[in-house]
Amino acid sequence: MYRLTFTDRALKSLKSIPKQDAEKIIGQLQELAESPQSKSNVKCLQNHPRAVFRLRVGNYRVLFSKYIEFEVIEVIDLGHRKEIY
Repeated sequence: MYRLTFTDRALKSLKSIPKQDAEKIIGQLQELAESPQSKSNVKCLQNHPRAVFRLRVGNYRVLFSKYIEFEVIEVIDLGHRKEIY
């Protein structure tokens, strides 16, 4: 199981979205931490300056990096799909 870490920006974005959507995002992140290889809605990003992967949760996107050697998933930012990229 991987450990989840959040940047300050990700925490601020998480607090600004509706509570129901935030709970859904947290649930998906917990599933990702338990089995990072089995998530089908994770894609590798091309040319993003800080994030390596994105997780799709409804109309929201979670940008994150995964560090295999430390078993850590760092959530860099999240937001509505129109605004996140």
